[in-house]
Amino acid sequence: MAQWNLGEKVAAALPLYEKEFKDQVFYNTVLLNHMKENGGVLEKDGGTTIRVPLMTGKGTSEWFSGTDHLDVAPVDTLDAAEYTWRNLNASIVFTLDDELSNSGKEQVVDLIEAKIKQAELTISDALNSKLYNGTGSEARPAIVGLDTLIGTGTFAGIAGGTYTDWQSYVESSAGALTLAQMRTAKNTINQGKGGSPVSIISTTQTLYEKYESLATPTFQANPLVTSKETQRLIDAGFSALAYAGIPVVIDNSATATNMYFLNTQNLKIYVHKDAFMDKTETRRPTDQHVNVQHIVLRCALVTNRRKSLGKLTAKTG
Repeated sequence: MAQWNLGEKVAAALPLYEKEFKDQVFYNTVLLNHMKENGGVLEKDGGTTIRVPLMTGKGTSEWFSGTDHLDVAPVDTLDAAEYTWRNLNASIVFTLDDELSNSGKEQVVDLIEAKIKQAELTISDALNSKLYNGTGSEARPAIVGLDTLIGTGTFAGIAGGTYTDWQSYVESSAGALTLAQMRTAKNTINQGKGGSPVSIISTTQTLYEKYESLATPTFQANPLVTSKETQRLIDAGFSALAYAGIPVVIDNSATATNMYFLNTQNLKIYVHKDAFMDKTETRRPTDQHVNVQHIVLRCALVTNRRKSLGKLTAKTG
């Protein structure tokens, strides 16, 4: 039998990789990277659901002098959106063949590192994909992604038709992408109390290249156009241009024909503090020669103001 028990070795090794694993899951893809680096990923306690307070109206304020009576009637300004936790799992599996074929110490270390890297990429890709197209109604429910979150109808228990701050900016006229459409989207989304300016524009390669063709070299070189965050993303290995100081990036998970206008103050990924890439104990099925450890992420994509998010749809290059 092999000298090295891989199940015990990986159990001992995973805590050493834990911080790097958590970081790399969010650094491998551009939108997750931006959110992690700009306060868009928050650890939260448990609960069956997540309630996120939001402002849906204005309170009462008034000028007065002396003994004027003041309006103290309650105003329905605060409501809460309700989100459901979703669970994502990646398995690290070692078979008896793995154990027998990797008997040397260095081989064991290399194999463990490869398996951990594989789990890291698996979680990162699955999370990033559903960040856009998740519906929450899959056979195995995923997080509800941007295609659903950015909209005008009822979402997270709040009726968009009732509260205008719960209506995203959505422009869906079919045709080639224009700078005018991007300008209007940005300026519209940036308006209003309780919202924050657009911090990133994410899109497909086709629409990214269309924007690149519209933005002249002189335009791109303008210091009012470029930004530190755009340069940081480029330095991190991502394709990024800038529009009015906002990074414009390619995300291969973005839905075809869509361009997303986002900010990390009104859009967050909540991660459960007790299931933030946490590992389970080693499992050994009774009917198989395998050792299994699971890496678990419990999370949700949330917003406190849909009006501060937007998208262009049905756009072509």
